[in-house]
Amino acid sequence: MNQHRERAPDPNALPNPDLAKSACALCGLGTGRQPYAGRIGEDEHVFCCLGCRNVYAILVESGVVASGQDIRETEIFRRSLALGLISNGAPKEFASPSGPNGPTSPPGPTCEVMLQVSGMWCASCAWLIEHALLNESGIVAAEANFASDLVRVTYCPQYLPAERINERIRELGYQASDYLGDTTAADEEKRDLLLRLGVAAFFWMNIMTLSASLYVGYFENIATSVRKFMPLVLLVLTLPVVFYSAWPILRLAWKGALNLTIRMETLLAVGILAAFGYSTVQAFTGGDHVYFDTASAIVTLVLLGKLIERNARERTVRAITSLYRMMPRKARLLVEGEERFVSIEALGTGEIFLVKAGERVPADGVIMSGVSHTDESLLTGEARPVAKSVGDQLIAGSINLGGVLEVRATRTGDETTLARIIHLVEHALSSKSPLERTVDRISRIFVPGVVLIAIATFAICSHYDIVPVSDALMRAITILVIACPCALGMATPLAITAAIGTASQHGILVSDSLVLETIRRINTVIFDKTGTITRGDFAIVDLERSDQQGFIDHDLALLAALERYSEHPLGRAVVQYARQQRIDIGEAAGIVIHQGLGISGLVDGHRVAIGNRRLFEREGVAIPAPLSRRVGEWEAAGRTVAFYAITGQSSADLNGSAAVTGIIAFGDTIHPEAKEVIANLRARGIRTMIVSGDSRASTAWTAGQVGADDFIAEALPDDKIGVIRQLQQQGQHVAMIGDGINDAPALAQANLGMAVGTGTEIAMKVAAVVLMSNSLRHIPDVFDLAQRTWRIVRQNLFWAFFYNTLAIALAVTGVLNPILAAGAMLLSSISVIGNSMHLNRKLS
Repeated sequence: MNQHRERAPDPNALPNPDLAKSACALCGLGTGRQPYAGRIGEDEHVFCCLGCRNVYAILVESGVVASGQDIRETEIFRRSLALGLISNGAPKEFASPSGPNGPTSPPGPTCEVMLQVSGMWCASCAWLIEHALLNESGIVAAEANFASDLVRVTYCPQYLPAERINERIRELGYQASDYLGDTTAADEEKRDLLLRLGVAAFFWMNIMTLSASLYVGYFENIATSVRKFMPLVLLVLTLPVVFYSAWPILRLAWKGALNLTIRMETLLAVGILAAFGYSTVQAFTGGDHVYFDTASAIVTLVLLGKLIERNARERTVRAITSLYRMMPRKARLLVEGEERFVSIEALGTGEIFLVKAGERVPADGVIMSGVSHTDESLLTGEARPVAKSVGDQLIAGSINLGGVLEVRATRTGDETTLARIIHLVEHALSSKSPLERTVDRISRIFVPGVVLIAIATFAICSHYDIVPVSDALMRAITILVIACPCALGMATPLAITAAIGTASQHGILVSDSLVLETIRRINTVIFDKTGTITRGDFAIVDLERSDQQGFIDHDLALLAALERYSEHPLGRAVVQYARQQRIDIGEAAGIVIHQGLGISGLVDGHRVAIGNRRLFEREGVAIPAPLSRRVGEWEAAGRTVAFYAITGQSSADLNGSAAVTGIIAFGDTIHPEAKEVIANLRARGIRTMIVSGDSRASTAWTAGQVGADDFIAEALPDDKIGVIRQLQQQGQHVAMIGDGINDAPALAQANLGMAVGTGTEIAMKVAAVVLMSNSLRHIPDVFDLAQRTWRIVRQNLFWAFFYNTLAIALAVTGVLNPILAAGAMLLSSISVIGNSMHLNRKLS
C-alpha cells in the first residue's frame, strides 16, 4: 500500500473540480470543501476525513476488503453501520422529517439520548433546539423542555454520529451534556447568572444616581461641564452592564440571527442595544437625551427575572434529582464470606451483597438472611416503614432501618425499579403536551409580530412628528421589552413540570405530560379485580375432592410443582400453602400456560391441570354435581375457586380426564379504600366497572361490596381489550387500572393505563401512570392533580395573553416607558411562577 498521504488543496485548485463533490469511499458522506485523497492499493480514493481514510487502509491491508471492492457491499460494513460505528448519509426521504417527530418508521435501529442543556432562557430556546435537530439527517424525534432543561433525542446511529447532536446544540449557543442527575453544570450557570446580575445591579444604581444630575438639567440650569462630560461617564459605567451582564442575551440573539430565527433574546437585545446605541451617539454629539439608565434597568430586571425563574425550575425538577441521589455508588459485595466494595456498575445479577443499618439498597434483590424494616417513602410516597424478612423483595434506593441484610441481586443497573422510575420521570419531564406545542407555535408567530409593531410604531411616530424621535425610539424599545413572551412561554411547561415532580414525590409516576391532559377527558374507569380491587394476597381457606376423601398431601405436592411455573397469585398461594405444610415439591415438565384459564403439565408421571371453570369446560372435562353445588356456595360468599384434575396418564392433553378431581377455595381481602375510591370517582360523574377473569358470582359479590356501577366476569385478556374497544367506539374515554401480565394488553388499549406498583414489570412498562404503592387512595389524587394542573395552565395562559395585549397597547400610546416595561415583564413572570408553584403543595 502506498503510504503517501496528502491533504487535498482548496477545490478551486484541484485538478478535478468534481472531486470535492464526491462521496467518501468509506462512509458515503460528502467530502466537503477539503477532502482527504490518497492511493490505497491500486486505486485512488477520496475520503471525508483522515479517520475514514485510515480505517479503509487497514481493511484493505488486512485483507478484509479486496482492492477495488465496494466496501459498502461487505458484511463488516453493514454490521458497523447498524452499530453506529460508521455514519452514513441518511436516505433522501429521511433527511427531512415529515412531522414534528419525524417519520414513524425510521430506516434502521434507533438510539435515545437524554441531554441536559444549559443556557435555555425561554420556550423559544426549546423550540429552536427542536427545530434545528429535526433538520439534521438521521434524527427521528427531538423534544426540548424549557422548564426542566432536558432534551430527549431519538436518532439512527447509522446515519448520524452521537457527537453531532451535541455539536449542533453548541452551534445554537447552548451547552449540552448527558443527563446523569448531576447539578454541577446548573449550579455553575446559576453562579454565573448571580455574578452578572450583581454587576448589572451595582452599575445600574450608580448610573441612576449620576443620571439625576442630567434630569435636574431639564428643569434648572446646570454646569456646562456636567452636561458635556456626565453622559460620557454614564457610557463608561454602562459598558460592563451591556457587554458583560447582558452578554448571554446578546449571544443568543446573535446565534438566533445566524439561524434566521427571531427569538425572545432578539427582542431584548434590540431594545438594549437601541437604547445604548442611541445614547452613545447622543453622548458624543452633545445631545440632550441619553438612556443609559434604561439600558441598564432592562438588563438588571431581565436577569433578576431569569434568576427567579431558574429557582422555580430547580424546585420543579427537584424530584428527579432526589431520585438520582437515592442510588448508592457502591455495593458491599459478599465474596467467600468476606466483604468488599465494588461500584454498582460491577454488581451482577445473582451476586450476594450486604446492606447494613442506615445504608441504601444498591440493587433490587431478594433477602437471603436477616430481618429488618425499610424506608421506601421516596419511592412509594408511603412514610410507614415496611417490615422485611427472608424471601421478601428489596427495592433499590430504599433505606435499611434495622439489622444486617444479606441480599441476592435480581435486577441491577438500568434494570432496577429505581432506574425505571428515573427513566419514566425523565421521559415525562422531556415530553410536551399538545397544548404546549400550540403555545410554542403562537410564540413563534408572536415574536416577529412584535418586532413589526415596534418598527411600525417608531416609523409612524417619527415620520408624522407625532412625538420627537427620541420618544418614538423609547416607545419602540418599550414594545420590544414588555412583549417578551417569557410568561407565555413558561405558563404551560412550568405548571406541567411542577405537577410531574409533585406526583413523583407521592409515589405517582407519570410517563408522559400528555397524560395530564388525557385524564381530564376520562369518563369510564375499569378495574381489574385480583390484585387491584382486592389485595391479591390469596390463601387457601377450603378444599374438597370429588371422592369426598379429603385433600391429601399427594394432590398438594403435584399442584405446587406445577404452580411454581405460574405468575398468577393463586399459583403463589398454592406453593406457599404447600411449603407451610412442609410438603416436598417435585419437578414439573411439559408446562402449558392456558392464557387467562390456568396451567397444565406433567408431574411424576401424572397429568395435572389447575385453573378456572372455563378451562375444563373447553376441554370437555366434567364437573361433578356435588362440586358444582359447593362451588356455588363458595362463590356466593366471595371466594375465588380453582378446579384441578389429576390422572395417571403421561399426556399433557386434558380431555383424557373423566372428571375434575377437586376444588380449592381461596380467600382474598378487598382493599379497605376501594369502596371510598369508587365512590369518589362516581361523585365526579365517572362510570366504574370491574372486569375480571374470575367467576360471575365472585365478581358480582366484589362489585356489590365496593359499589361499582357494573361488572364483567370470566373475561380473558382479549375479552378485556374487546370491552375497552367497545366503550371507545361508543365515544367513551376509558382508563384501565390493573397490575398483572393479563392486564398489560388492556392497559395499552385504554386511553389511560394505570398500573399499581406491586404489579409486574410488563404492566408498568405499558401503563401511562404507575402507582408505586399498592394503595388505591392515590387514584383520586391523579384526577385532582390533572384538574389543578390544567386550571393553573388556563389561568397562566389567560393572564399572559391579557398582559401582553394590554401592555403592547400601553407601550404604543407611550403610557409606559422601558424601565416600567421591564418591571412589568418581571412581575408577569413572577405571577406565572407563583401560580405554578401552587402545584408543589402536598396532595390530599
